[in-house]
Amino acid sequence: MAFFRERNRIQTEYSGYQDASDDLRSRLATIVEDRSGNFIGVGNQQHYLYRPTLNHETRVRINKDCTAAILQGTYDEAFEALEIFLARAKGSLYGQTYIRILSEVCVAFRSAGSVYSADENGHVVLQVSEETAANIKNTEQQLGVRSPEALDFFKRALRDLLTRERTPNDIVKDFAIAMEDYLVTLAGKKDYKQALRALQDQGIIAPTQHGVLDKLYAYRGDAHGVAHAGNTEEPDEAAAVWFLETFVAQVKLIEARVKVTNKLGRQQ
Repeated sequence: MAFFRERNRIQTEYSGYQDASDDLRSRLATIVEDRSGNFIGVGNQQHYLYRPTLNHETRVRINKDCTAAILQGTYDEAFEALEIFLARAKGSLYGQTYIRILSEVCVAFRSAGSVYSADENGHVVLQVSEETAANIKNTEQQLGVRSPEALDFFKRALRDLLTRERTPNDIVKDFAIAMEDYLVTLAGKKDYKQALRALQDQGIIAPTQHGVLDKLYAYRGDAHGVAHAGNTEEPDEAAAVWFLETFVAQVKLIEARVKVTNKLGRQQ
């Protein structure tokens, strides 16, 4: 059920990339404390986790008790402790109890204005805006038409960004490869620079956009650890999200101009 703040889209909190705000930590710790205990009464074994067993696993992995890791650990320790808690809850508790716990965790992320949430598997995943999600869907459709290989790289990078499966370096690299394949295929040229020149000559991209796309691709080569050791700072999650959002916005604009250009060509 959506209550007042959610219904009225009032968001006063924020927890950003590679971060877990104090309020978010407090909310998550409350859920863990509420659903675990040192003494579990008869008949409650499948409703509550035995806290010493939970703490043993978090100590082995991150050398902290579960609640301590969530409240005081680094953001990645907090999220790993939460995933361990959710994994134990999914494996040990009644299905409906786990569903209720997962729902509470999602509410905690949402209420804290976090860019993260938890998926159905109990994994902490990075979220994107509704506008970006719509643009992503459009981009996938266009890449599928233009270049299946570009679509494969794009979808792999997107999945790994949202699940934090690989480093931002590798994710940015795959996004750049997808963009290169898409533009080269669209222009019918052999390399990226030739494709940009051809698309500008056709009026599909403006000189300013040419510069944006050129710099965007150069980011792949210049960023340390992406294609080779370079001069710019190593990409983090925020940079990978920026690359994604810029990519999908460019595809949306290019495809709109392709339609206009093709329409004008038919009229002539």
